[in-house]
Amino acid sequence: MKYPRSSALVLMTAALGAGPGLAQAPAGNVARMYVVTPKPGMGAQAEAAIRMHAQWRKASHDPWTWSVYTPETGELGAFLIRSGGHAWSDFDAYDKGFGPQGAARFDADVGPLVESIRSQIDVMLPEGLNNPPPPNTNIQFVNLTTFHLRAGMEPQFLQLVGQAVGVLKSANWPPRWVWAMPASGSDDLGPTIILAGLAENWAAMKDPDPSFDAVLTKSMGKDGFTKWQAALNQVIRGTTQVTLRYRPDLSVTMP
Repeated sequence: MKYPRSSALVLMTAALGAGPGLAQAPAGNVARMYVVTPKPGMGAQAEAAIRMHAQWRKASHDPWTWSVYTPETGELGAFLIRSGGHAWSDFDAYDKGFGPQGAARFDADVGPLVESIRSQIDVMLPEGLNNPPPPNTNIQFVNLTTFHLRAGMEPQFLQLVGQAVGVLKSANWPPRWVWAMPASGSDDLGPTIILAGLAENWAAMKDPDPSFDAVLTKSMGKDGFTKWQAALNQVIRGTTQVTLRYRPDLSVTMP
């Protein structure tokens, strides 16, 4: 395999649902993910190879669940492969057990069709910032927004997020979401923090009523909300968005 190419997509995979398209309470808060980009013109072959490889992992009793997503918007053609809900010690056990065997087989099954692979480890943010769906909700789509922050602005950003989340939860605002950040703490230009909106289907992704702005304005007042927005704009450099679809046919799940 080759690992030369950076992809913004890997910064957006942090906060996906813990299980195979299901919203479950994870045992840990660490996730391993890969963005696999096929060689030009090899997308269909790569998909078939990943499907075959997933079947091998199931038959070989891979102890980890690997959820696969493909972009519906943004940078198309990549496969996002993620295993979440881990403790750091799980990585040691996997490296001493199934991990090397699985990696070697992936190289053989999928590697010849791959242009690049980017890997990352991410950590879920504290539960108080999250509003996950009930257990066993069948999550099919993930709307990811990556916030690219100015250097050193993580505490200010999280304080502002905490203010908004408190208001939204008090209002029983219906959307569901989780937050995470790369364990490495930054992209090429500065720190990033990721928001994942979770949806069961396309209909669930319609604009909520009341809107985010309306809920915060009702609680903070018009001037207060304007100041909150201005403060947020001071700490972020920009955002990147993508919608992902969960692919159970390519994923590794155990009964």
